[in-house]
Amino acid sequence: MAEIEKLRTQIDNTDKKIIELIEKRSEIVKEIGRLKSLSGRGIYDPIREYEVLEKVSKTNLDKEFIRKLFRDIMKYCRTGEKKLIKKMSEKKYPNKLKSKSIAILGPEGTFTEIAARKIFKNSKFIYCDNVEEVFSKVESHIEYGVVAIENSLEGSVSKTMDCLIEYYVKVCGEITLDIDLCIVTSKKTKRENIKAIISHPHALAQCQNYIKKNFPTAKLINSTSTAAAMLELKKIKNSAAIGPKESAKKYKLSVIGEHIQDDVSQTRFIVIGKESKRGKKTSIIFAAKDEPGSLYRVLREFAKRNINLTKIESRPSKRKLGEYLFFVDFESKGMSENKIKEALDSIRPKITFLKVLGSY
Repeated sequence: MAEIEKLRTQIDNTDKKIIELIEKRSEIVKEIGRLKSLSGRGIYDPIREYEVLEKVSKTNLDKEFIRKLFRDIMKYCRTGEKKLIKKMSEKKYPNKLKSKSIAILGPEGTFTEIAARKIFKNSKFIYCDNVEEVFSKVESHIEYGVVAIENSLEGSVSKTMDCLIEYYVKVCGEITLDIDLCIVTSKKTKRENIKAIISHPHALAQCQNYIKKNFPTAKLINSTSTAAAMLELKKIKNSAAIGPKESAKKYKLSVIGEHIQDDVSQTRFIVIGKESKRGKKTSIIFAAKDEPGSLYRVLREFAKRNINLTKIESRPSKRKLGEYLFFVDFESKGMSENKIKEALDSIRPKITFLKVLGSY
């Protein structure tokens, strides 16, 4: 028995070390989160997590057990990272921009409104039916608008990307918002009677696992926004909607499930306006020539000047098959910076289209 007690003491000491190491890992992840927040990057990095799981799988222990264990550890660490970034986000946007009227996607209670209020606290909001209307109003007479451009799980918002090409507006700022989703019903609807679930396509996609597990036979219905989905509950019998808890309170709906997104999720929103001011990031759109090595020759001009590209994404130009537009974000001190001017001047002969979206 004495030998067993001795071994149990060793187990207790080992467990303590394991806890201490997990705590240490969590603190390191928070520091990574802090650095990501400063550079505007999202929390979730599936490539990095895949690499971690590959490394820890090189063990004599059961590989599936180890992968599951580390998935849980990484998910826990992301929660701490998320809380830190949220605090930093609140400090980072002290309502720097001011305007009497702001165009946003409506109706009241959308995530866009939640994001916009962090920047334009006391402004009047003009609620638009779709993203195109937000751009149209800013192009014509409203000083600023706020639109979603990218989600950490679902990628870029196509409508916003298309409108950035079409409309004469500039990007003036950005904010990243944590997306916490819940499922709601009208007070008369019982959970067991739910036959349809309504929300914005991105919100539905972010909750696939929850929906499959809890409402496998429910019909999924797309809406223009999460808030619009909640208003549609009145029209569609035995339905539920997915969106922010704040909207559920506003529309006096019953919350039947919280935190239902499949993973930690963030959405990046941009502020659009007539003019952009000096900032730490510049965004451009360009079309490379249809010839071998054209994209390489463009990107090389940025690399030669030590300009850090923080994002590059391609989309069909819609002008002809095989032609692509490239959306690029890079670190800068604004368009007046000499190396930025030089880089843009050097790529003009190598491309067929260029639009500078602004520095912010």
